Amino acid sequence: MKTSYLFGAILACSVIGAVLGNRSAKTLALIASGALSIYGLARVLG
Repeated sequence: MKTSYLFGAILACSVIGAVLGNRSAKTLALIASGALSIYGLARVLG
């Protein structure tokens, strides 16, 4: 997976979390964004 796609996916998760009103959906989007961020950092730094 290209690194630019990771950053796009992180942005999409953040926007979806901001738009949704449901608290559990926001939490799920935050967890997905965090997991993608960790994976992206591991790819960039490692």
